[in-house]
Amino acid sequence: RASIIPSSATMVGLDFLPVLLSLLVPEASSATVATTVTLANGVKMPLVGAGTWQYNSSVAYESVIKALEIGYKHIDTAHDYENQDGVGRALKKFNRTSIFLTSKIPGCGVPSQGVSMFKCYEDTKKFFIEDLRLLDVEYVDLMLLHFPPILGCRLGCQAIRSQWKAMEEMYKAKKARAIGVSNYCQSCFKCLEKIATVTPMVNQFKYHVGMGADPIKLISYCRKNKIVPQAYSPLGNGSPDIIHGNITGTIGAHYNKSSVQIALKWIVQKEIPVLTKATNPKYLKDDIDLFDFEMSDDELTLLDSQEEPAGRPSFLCLS
Repeated sequence: RASIIPSSATMVGLDFLPVLLSLLVPEASSATVATTVTLANGVKMPLVGAGTWQYNSSVAYESVIKALEIGYKHIDTAHDYENQDGVGRALKKFNRTSIFLTSKIPGCGVPSQGVSMFKCYEDTKKFFIEDLRLLDVEYVDLMLLHFPPILGCRLGCQAIRSQWKAMEEMYKAKKARAIGVSNYCQSCFKCLEKIATVTPMVNQFKYHVGMGADPIKLISYCRKNKIVPQAYSPLGNGSPDIIHGNITGTIGAHYNKSSVQIALKWIVQKEIPVLTKATNPKYLKDDIDLFDFEMSDDELTLLDSQEEPAGRPSFLCLS
């Protein structure tokens, strides 16, 4: 067997140690690196998650299995995705404690979602328990209110307070390791300022290249209040400006990465968790292969300055 020890006479003493270690210790695969952010209560949340929106139960089952086999540690679903039973079956094949699981409860009064404007508190608790039953788990790592009430954040302030009271009670009963919201703007959070005993730990909203560095100043607001911003629709719902864009493509060529990977990295490098989704194993692998390079400040600034595709963080509030 050939020796792995270099023969160069210049490698002596301590100078030789780094070389030896690099030969003996294999490089870790970027797809299995558990890169996380820490929520306000100390819970660690993976920076990249596999989403299941628009998947039926059988597709969700297959996609979650593929994602977890590839190395994802975060799975995202919701009550109105109507696929939680499939997600739950997939989770049974893996170590539950190694997986960060997110689900969501509809906002009050949203048509066809089932949470009544007149029974916000009661229905929120009922749907929370229903989510756990469908997933066949004792707890989720993160439960979110999926969107503000149908009346919006100002007229629907009392509904927000009722829903959040139910969320706090379920959190204190250890049915979730963390709780948060989705599609909330500053006006929604203002409604909770005086009554919340637990501040929302996460705000999941739309965020992608083309929206600017800090749309409606929501990211800076969240960070000021120790709320972790999380991005969904990071490709602008499949926008060609991102997937085949000149800017993302040119930057990607420099790092031997795709335009999609650059768009995702732009978010992740800001330490903002991102949700991606794919049923193709190659795309799933690519979407998590983001941690072996760092873009320059100039490249990040260039991406910050893009104005297409346009978008706004929430479809139910503006500020």
